[in-house]
Amino acid sequence: MKKYLSILSALTIAFMLITGCKKNDPTTEPVPVYTVPTTYNFTNANFADATTRLGMYTEISNLMKNALTGTFDAAKAKAMLTNTGAPFTTAAYNTSGLQLNDQFAPVFKTDAISFIDSLAKASAAASTPASRGKAGVGASSANAASKYALTSLGVNYAQVFNKGLMGGLVTYQIVTTMDAVANQAIDNTAIVNGATAMEHAWDLAFGYWGVPVDFPTNKTGAKLWGSYSTQVDSGYKANTILMTAFLKGRAAISAKDKATFVAQAKIIITTMERLTGAAALQEVKEAKAAISDNILRNSRVSEMYGFVYSLKYNPKRVITDTQYNALLALFPKSYYDLTLTDVNAIRDAVANQYDFNSVKDIL
Repeated sequence: MKKYLSILSALTIAFMLITGCKKNDPTTEPVPVYTVPTTYNFTNANFADATTRLGMYTEISNLMKNALTGTFDAAKAKAMLTNTGAPFTTAAYNTSGLQLNDQFAPVFKTDAISFIDSLAKASAAASTPASRGKAGVGASSANAASKYALTSLGVNYAQVFNKGLMGGLVTYQIVTTMDAVANQAIDNTAIVNGATAMEHAWDLAFGYWGVPVDFPTNKTGAKLWGSYSTQVDSGYKANTILMTAFLKGRAAISAKDKATFVAQAKIIITTMERLTGAAALQEVKEAKAAISDNILRNSRVSEMYGFVYSLKYNPKRVITDTQYNALLALFPKSYYDLTLTDVNAIRDAVANQYDFNSVKDIL
């Protein structure tokens, strides 16, 4: 009898342990029920800081246009990066307590200064017509009103800076945030100023994309990646991919649906790198269209180079250092030496890297 009682007791204890484990097993927790909105109008959303920084970038970009008249103020552009000495025309930027520099990928902090200095040298030679071996300002042979400040090698550093910033600020901030969300390294419990830290971080990432809350139905005012995701939409539907992921992920964060917000964060990480490749291909198309127009072509190639170069700022890039360096090596030292064969080689390498071969000529 004692033997049977011992067996019965052991079975009872085992059953209790099993049922107890099931009760506390997170895999058995019910999936949260919530609604994913069709626009980014979450009641506690706040991405104003990202919007302000994009506005600061716009003022720097506008300042760079003065290179065409030889009046580009490099010192002011650098002051804008750190928001030093009230450099902005928009007074609210000067008193915002925000800056661009502390949001940059570490290596872009140095590159941004270098790009500004290179543009300043071209601006200083503005009275000289840009040509092979000579820095200055050149006009498109197809449209004399289209002018560009180029170095002696034909590089338009205003465009290299612009595309570099898209990688060194926007992509860097979005990808860094998404990686932290995917690893659940941001608090999603404590409420501060009406939102959790994870909700707010996700909002800022959305703000850096530079699109309206009802994008892509409304594309008014879209800038930087918001503009380029639309430009390449015929070949790569990044508009829908990103907007869907941003909406699903934000709703999931508020609903504590970890599986979903982790999945959406990973989608955004992958999409940002492929979007960079798609944007480079879009510039390939424009460079080919201007292949016989030295000045315009060189400016387009500068944009293409800027996108490819900016891949290095992505902390979660799939492209290896070897593959990245091989891509850069396809660009000639002087853009005046660029041939159609060179452009096609760059196109094919980018298309192969990001699986865009079927659409490489329509992006």
